[in-house]
Amino acid sequence: MIRNLCFTLGVLMASVAQAADRSSPPLVESYLVEGRLAEAATALTAHMKEDPTDAQAQYGLGVVRLLQAVEGLAQNLHRYGLKSTSPQLPFVRLPVPQNPNPEKLTYEKWRGILQQFNDDLDRAAAVLAEVKDPDVKLCLPVGMIRLDLDGDGTAGQDETFWKVFTRVAWRAAKLSNEQKRFPIGFDAADVHWMIGYTHLLRAMVEAWLAYDTEGFFGQTAHFFFAGVELPYEGLGVGKSDQGFDINQIADAVAAIHLVHFQLADSQRLSRAREHLLAMIDQSRLCWENALAEKDDDREWIPNANQTSLTPLTVNEERIAAWKRFLDEAEAVLEGDKLLPHWRVKDGRGINLKRVFEEPRTFDLVLWAHGAAALPYLEEGELVTRETARSLSGAFQGRFLAFAVWFQ
Repeated sequence: MIRNLCFTLGVLMASVAQAADRSSPPLVESYLVEGRLAEAATALTAHMKEDPTDAQAQYGLGVVRLLQAVEGLAQNLHRYGLKSTSPQLPFVRLPVPQNPNPEKLTYEKWRGILQQFNDDLDRAAAVLAEVKDPDVKLCLPVGMIRLDLDGDGTAGQDETFWKVFTRVAWRAAKLSNEQKRFPIGFDAADVHWMIGYTHLLRAMVEAWLAYDTEGFFGQTAHFFFAGVELPYEGLGVGKSDQGFDINQIADAVAAIHLVHFQLADSQRLSRAREHLLAMIDQSRLCWENALAEKDDDREWIPNANQTSLTPLTVNEERIAAWKRFLDEAEAVLEGDKLLPHWRVKDGRGINLKRVFEEPRTFDLVLWAHGAAALPYLEEGELVTRETARSLSGAFQGRFLAFAVWFQ
């Protein structure tokens, strides 16, 4: 009896210890809220050598690597004086502090920035791919994570995630302390969500670097960076006397005209398509895991029975619609379905796979015109307007917002 009692007490004590361990902050949290990413990477790497089975620590290391990629990009943007008034385009929309003494940015340096971001994302994805535990959980106060955006060696109060978010997307918000923390219980589904986003971003980088964009850079980089000299000596800049920015309108027209890029590396476009296909695979795995969940613990990607942390809600119809979209996107990237062009009336469509695999000079105006599409036209099954209407209906006209969230 005493032996059984001791055994029972031992089991209970072990259970309590395990519960306390689960409720304690993960190893990575203190590093993230203090903005010490490099130290976090060092500590977690050492920890994984001692305990390679710690899925939560592996997850934490993957998150650190992902944040380091974003932090590195932000620091590079700051180094060359990214303007707060720059057009909100991919890779140049992070709200980095203004730099009064920017370094000079060249075309070669800009390509190097994008390549570094691509390599950092690749490293992050490789670390996240090692998270194999289907029951892994990493609870983090995402809003309190700090990034050293200006590269001064310190992640200050103005460099917390929630301050960055409110400056970009929620400027008028008055957030409670709990909202500022924005706690998320990252699970196995979110591992695939994160990896999928690295594939999307890498596809965009590879597609851009596949072309020679030096002429475009030379005439437009000053819109974005203070560390670039004005290309139009003697021409006006800024708002005119008429009260609207006619100079910027003229520059925007010139920018469109300059989107005529010679091919520099066709293999990059092939890799871009592979990344997009990999993103689709990761999205499917994300939802496969999310739909199997029975808990409701601060879900980032919730199923229909879980609570959303965002104003957007998930239901069975939207999940089914997203799965249809993934199937449709894959079919287009594989050339099994064709994209229609507004000027082609004979039933043929664009084989997007061949656009990636058999690239030519890219001319935005000629693609809109239709001439650039002619070499890629084929007979076959077209993506229909009914598909677009179905998706729009399921997401109540907010498909793009859900797509950004769902990836």
